[in-house]
Amino acid sequence: MSQQMPPGGREPTEEELRQYLGEMRQGHVGEIVAQVVSALLNGAQVKLGRRDARLLIDLAAGVNDAAGPHLDEEFSAEVTQVLTQLRMAQVEAEEELAKLQASGQAPPEANDVGPSGGTSGQAARPPGDAGSPGAGGQQGGARPASEPSAASRLWTPGT
Repeated sequence: MSQQMPPGGREPTEEELRQYLGEMRQGHVGEIVAQVVSALLNGAQVKLGRRDARLLIDLAAGVNDAAGPHLDEEFSAEVTQVLTQLRMAQVEAEEELAKLQASGQAPPEANDVGPSGGTSGQAARPPGDAGSPGAGGQQGGARPASEPSAASRLWTPGT
């Protein structure tokens, strides 16, 4: 699959498209999976700190797990290592973003994946935010909404 789509944003010709599809069809499935996983990991890196980064990281892990027997062992091990690093970076970025938003230095980000999984036009509230009913408002000794609980900072892949 050495042939790439044409540069300059132009649409490929019928012949270029036919050639590209032929190369894809003849190529090893591992090459296609590697491209998909790479795109997911790159997207996750760009979106660190947002819920959609978690989704992209989990998708990359799922693809890597499901396709494992068909992938080069070295590639799969490298993806596993990158996933571990991204998960750690995600938790750190979420903490930093929460601090900035709590101090008013960073506005909520639009088009992030919401807690229920859907994308909203405005930033999704973290679990336990004071804006969600019965979830963590200021009630007798409860922790302030700007300070997430230790449990809410834990990330279980796939959630």
